[in-house]
Amino acid sequence: MGDVLQKPNSLPHAAPGSGHRARLLERYLKAGMTSLSDYEILELILTFALPRRDTKPLAKRLIATYGTVSAVLNAPLDELCEIDGLGKRSAAILTLIKDTILFCQNETSVKKPIITQRGDIEKHLRFKFGHSREEYAAAIFLDNGNNVIGTEIIAHGTVNRCVIYPRKIMERAIKCGAAAFIFAHNHPAGSVQPSESDWETTERLRKTGEVMDVRLIDHIIISRDSVVSLREYDRWSL
Repeated sequence: MGDVLQKPNSLPHAAPGSGHRARLLERYLKAGMTSLSDYEILELILTFALPRRDTKPLAKRLIATYGTVSAVLNAPLDELCEIDGLGKRSAAILTLIKDTILFCQNETSVKKPIITQRGDIEKHLRFKFGHSREEYAAAIFLDNGNNVIGTEIIAHGTVNRCVIYPRKIMERAIKCGAAAFIFAHNHPAGSVQPSESDWETTERLRKTGEVMDVRLIDHIIISRDSVVSLREYDRWSL
């Protein structure tokens, strides 16, 4: 027998949810990010990695698990890879978006006065550290004109312990020719209230900086939702 002709009404079906994805993309293109809910932002992103799947249930599951889009983007890559239905490629796209944002923020802060870029630096630090489950510390190095010449992670630890070595910070400062620096770390538990340990670290950094002629400008604490400057406390001048 000859080949069986395909009936007119038996053409290949479109990918599940393709019409919905097209409408979602069109809504974003016309009205921007504010036209999308939190899970729809993730849903749209995931359509580029999973073009033939309905990504809405997966996006809703991610929001239910992590709470916010920012928390999803900041989740560890290996953890995202373990989520059923996501996979390595889709997880990599999410972390790539986060890393691209950080790269752009670094571009805008380098070689610009710290005084006029304080808000940008705080946003950068909050995005970088705010959702971390471990405690991290960073140093923002400045030149004589208070321009940012580098930002480096200088320590990381467990959920409530991060060992700081002032000498290590001074070595990095001298290497990049810094005249001053801002120390910053996160509080994974959420509170930005300075602890006694935070004040002790501040004093050690200040004294070490004075010896090496690299001035401590500020000590900033970051949580998921807020940022506090120890310089704003009366105790800073003691």
